Amino acid sequence: MNRKQVIEVAAQLFLIRGYAFTSMDDVMRESQVSKSNIYYHFKSKEELLLAAVEYWIERYEAVFFALLSQAERSVEERVYAFLHELTAGIEERECQGGCPFISFYIQAPDQAVQVKQKITGFFTELQPMLAKLFQQGLKRNEFRRGIGAEQAAALFIAAMEGALMLAETTGRSAIVEETAQHFFSMLR
Repeated sequence: MNRKQVIEVAAQLFLIRGYAFTSMDDVMRESQVSKSNIYYHFKSKEELLLAAVEYWIERYEAVFFALLSQAERSVEERVYAFLHELTAGIEERECQGGCPFISFYIQAPDQAVQVKQKITGFFTELQPMLAKLFQQGLKRNEFRRGIGAEQAAALFIAAMEGALMLAETTGRSAIVEETAQHFFSMLR
C-alpha cells in the first residue's frame, strides 16, 4: 500500500513540479510515507521515476485496452472516451505536465536509460494499437476510402502530443478534444 501511494504521489509531483525540482523529501511529505519506507521500496529517485513511468503506462493502457474491446462503439466514440479520461487528468493538474511520457523523457537524466527505453516502448506499442483501431473504423466505413490506418495512427499520435503541449502552454485542456475533432473531420 505504501509503495503504491508513493508511486502515485511521485507520478503527480514529477509531472507538475518536474523531476529535477521534486526531492525525495517532497515525496515523503506529500505521500505521508516515511523516508526509510520510501527507500525500502526505491533505492534511488531514478528508480522511483521508472515506477512513475510504469504507473502512467499502466493507467493509459488500461483505458486504451478497454476501449479497443468495445467494438460495438464507433472508433471516434472510443477515442473521445479515451481523450475524456486524458483531459480529466490534465484538468486535475491545472494543465501542468502535458503528456507524462514526453515530460518524463525530457526531464530524465541521461543515465536513466531504463526510463527512456520504457517510454520509447510505450510509443512503439501505441502506434500499432491505434492502427488496429483505425483499421476497425475503415472496415466499418467510418472513414473515407484511401486512409492508411498506420499513417492515421502516426499522425494522430503526433497531433495529440502537440495538442497536449498546447493545452499546457495555453492552459486550455479543451484543445485536446478540438484537435481530435479536426483530425476526425479529415478522415470522414
